[in-house]
Amino acid sequence: MFSQLSERRMHIVRWILTIAWLTIIASLFYDPWTPALTVQNHPWSPLRLTDSCISVQGKCLVEQPYPLATTLFWGAIVPGAIFILLVLGHEVWRRICPLSFLSQIPRALGRQRQFKRENATTGKVRYELAKVKSESWLGKNYPYLQFGWLFIGLCGRILFFNADRTILALWLLFTIGSAITVGYLYGGKSWCNYFCP
Repeated sequence: MFSQLSERRMHIVRWILTIAWLTIIASLFYDPWTPALTVQNHPWSPLRLTDSCISVQGKCLVEQPYPLATTLFWGAIVPGAIFILLVLGHEVWRRICPLSFLSQIPRALGRQRQFKRENATTGKVRYELAKVKSESWLGKNYPYLQFGWLFIGLCGRILFFNADRTILALWLLFTIGSAITVGYLYGGKSWCNYFCP
């Protein structure tokens, strides 16, 4: 079904998902609007705080309104991405993934790294895009790199990202910067094939 959608439509889907993702990252830094959805007397929000006391070690915790970006990220975006990956398949995910889309920015701008190749017999010069060679270190060890990246992400979530919205935002921006850098250094879907966990 998704394989029959034109690349133009998929491009629009990628833009929408990328803008939504970048908006959520921006809201990790500054969000004056969504805490209003978690106040106790909100008339319709399912996220409003309850009037009851949450007792911890015999003391009542004070509930305060909170921004929703981390709740959306960990409760909807990450599970939604996993659902799409498991139910619709890897190829659909690669067509709509915001990181895959962002890693193609250098190609879209015509700024990918190139190598100058000169033909020894004719002297003709041509430029080739840099690619990951199968005999290179990255070509041989990319599963370990991907697993390490996944391990750092999972441990980072437990130790740092859940505790601080700014650290989560900086981690996501670092990941976006890494995807764009890989898109510059290597052609094609190198971020998806060799780096993304």
